[in-house]
Amino acid sequence: MNLSKIERLVREGDLSLDALKYLINCRGECEWLDFKQVLHLDNDYGIATFTRDALAMKNTGGGYLVIGVQDKTWVPVGLIEQLPYDTKQLRDKIRRGSGLDLQVDMVQHELRYTGESRWFALVLVRAALKRRKRRTPSLVRHDFHPKESYGLSRGEIYFRKGDSTVKITNEDELEGLLDDLEDRTDRESLEQGSVGSAFAVEQGTYRLLERDFEEFVGREQLREQLMNAVVGDPRIWIVNVHGPGGVGKSALATWVAYDCLDNGPFEAILQLTAKETVLTAGGITRARSRTLHSLEDLLDQIAQLFGETPPSTLEDKKSLVIEWLSAFSTLLVLDNLETVDDGRIIAFIQELPPSSKAKVLITSRRKTGGWEKPVTVPELNEVETKEFVKVKAVEMGIQIPMTGQLVSEINESCGGLPLAIQWFLGRYKRCGDIKAALKGVRHKDSPVLEFSFRNTWDSLSPDARRVLSVMSIFDVPPKHYMISLAADLPHESVDTALRELEDATLISKHVDQADGRESFSSLPITLSFAANQLPQFGSLEKDARQRLNRYKQQLDLEGYEVRRFIGEFERYGIENDNDKRGVILCRQGESETFSGNYEAADDLFKQAREIAPTSSYVLAMSSSYELARGHIGRAKGFADSACSRATRLTGGLAYSTKARVCAAQRDDNGRINALKRALEYAPEDVVQRHQYGVALSRSGRPREAIDEFTKIIDLEAPRTVPRETLVMALKTRVINYRRLGERQMAAEDLAFAKSLVRDHPHLAGQSHHIAELEE
Repeated sequence: MNLSKIERLVREGDLSLDALKYLINCRGECEWLDFKQVLHLDNDYGIATFTRDALAMKNTGGGYLVIGVQDKTWVPVGLIEQLPYDTKQLRDKIRRGSGLDLQVDMVQHELRYTGESRWFALVLVRAALKRRKRRTPSLVRHDFHPKESYGLSRGEIYFRKGDSTVKITNEDELEGLLDDLEDRTDRESLEQGSVGSAFAVEQGTYRLLERDFEEFVGREQLREQLMNAVVGDPRIWIVNVHGPGGVGKSALATWVAYDCLDNGPFEAILQLTAKETVLTAGGITRARSRTLHSLEDLLDQIAQLFGETPPSTLEDKKSLVIEWLSAFSTLLVLDNLETVDDGRIIAFIQELPPSSKAKVLITSRRKTGGWEKPVTVPELNEVETKEFVKVKAVEMGIQIPMTGQLVSEINESCGGLPLAIQWFLGRYKRCGDIKAALKGVRHKDSPVLEFSFRNTWDSLSPDARRVLSVMSIFDVPPKHYMISLAADLPHESVDTALRELEDATLISKHVDQADGRESFSSLPITLSFAANQLPQFGSLEKDARQRLNRYKQQLDLEGYEVRRFIGEFERYGIENDNDKRGVILCRQGESETFSGNYEAADDLFKQAREIAPTSSYVLAMSSSYELARGHIGRAKGFADSACSRATRLTGGLAYSTKARVCAAQRDDNGRINALKRALEYAPEDVVQRHQYGVALSRSGRPREAIDEFTKIIDLEAPRTVPRETLVMALKTRVINYRRLGERQMAAEDLAFAKSLVRDHPHLAGQSHHIAELEE
């Protein structure tokens, strides 16, 4: 936080969006800055509190109240909708509470800090510009609920002391507070003024920032890849170096800039950074070298690089810059671009004309999502960690035992992030205790976690934050369905969240070569940060663990359950434990369906697909379930998937299910083809063959139908005890003989069917079918 800058903003009456963003990013309060999560002025308590703060600000020389930021924690949560007040109403409330007419102004801006746009109100309390005029304070002019604890009394003087509003009793106390505040402000102003140019190299058309390393350690292959991307194909002029915070993106970009300076492939280089904070052994401090704030700022600095005075209008700035970038081969290095809340920058560089000779190297914690050349910066492996620690330990004058176990512990605790490793070394140098220093890296109050992940976390959608947080409760990388269950989110939402987290390089996807199923992992240091965020979601952690426990208990293969379904397992060749669980869940789903409990059935079939997503059996049963519910589109999708994954033992089930779906769609040819394929897998299944014959008959193919019924009759007739299947095959063959005009053949079949029904009492139930054939 820069007191002199805040005083200047107050003095200038700056209510711009940039001013609001700067104040929010101060992450702390002072005499001229106060944060409030909400502002309630619909009751006397709220009016008194607001009046007291405004009066204190005025006596301190003016100041800002930012509404939409949590007090004490300084988290920018925002407002769902705009405040229902304007400047006049605020002044009226202060007049009511104090009898004073204070110069107060308010604007409201929309910002995206937590993955969705929220409103923030910026209230400016104005005061005398000259410091000597502050020596005459404004007093409360009339009583306002003086007997209440929150009330104001005539003659009271309020002032800001640090981050608090206090009541002072005499002018000597006021003088002391003003002197102290002015001394601190002047000292910061002098310190700020003594800082030279942000650029370490300022020669000709080259402007490069200070190197933040003495020697670049390792990563030869990555450096070669990045350099090839920068000096390679001119048709791709944007290179996006992305990775998690602290992984070394800025150092790589700086290395490229200096290498290009030394080896001369570019006629001009401009390196800018939007980095707001830096991590030191003592914690997070504000960066004083920030040189990139907005599109106008970028264009001005490019113009100044070539000795031009920047024009006043944006369009003229753009035209001038494009003219120079088309004349000189230029490398623009834009570091930490994700911290600049100005989408016009990326739009401008994406829209550079073909005549431009510029190459743009950006670093970001996220992929830009465009067509730029992406270069992912991975974490250090153990070999690279060992090399990095050795070099940095020498630079910092530290003696550290480089055992294999310690290197492994450092790599795991620090997540392979060079910045975290460097912070650990600095902490070890101060405390002399390796274990304590390592533990500090992933402690809930660790500045490493906050520095590396906070900005990325704030930019995530609510679902992505929920998914990342819940991933911290798993002991092993979870599968998609487990994440969905634990986070209590639909599959589609989890899909979107996982893609977002992958783009932000917070998680990695792994595909099991055996079954093609995906699991998702994250670095331990990332999961430590995510675990610290779980309290934001209320009872999510407890509820998620309960859901997972119930699910695991439900899927435990108890012996009696296995015995119940052993026939099913053998019939369809189910050997894998997960596939067996899928079978059990499907059968349980069927039971719930018969009971009319469709919500439970939905859940059971869904769980079956999650745990056995490649099982043809599970997909076929899911298709049958959806067909029974009348969801033909979903039934077709599952049936097609079941057929594509059919095995020798499940093919009959898969294709017969597809046949039923085709029948529901009135797709006769589709039904016939599906039944034909089903019989290829199960040629002795007389029920399916009969269905196939009926389908052929109905589609006007009686001769082919007769052939199928004949196969059934030839198989069934020799049985000592005939089955109803034989009678039904005879009946349908009679019908098709008659369609072909073959009356004699039909009469013979009819006589045979009558004799079967007459001689075998257990077939008496088929007599009405035979009676229907009498002419």
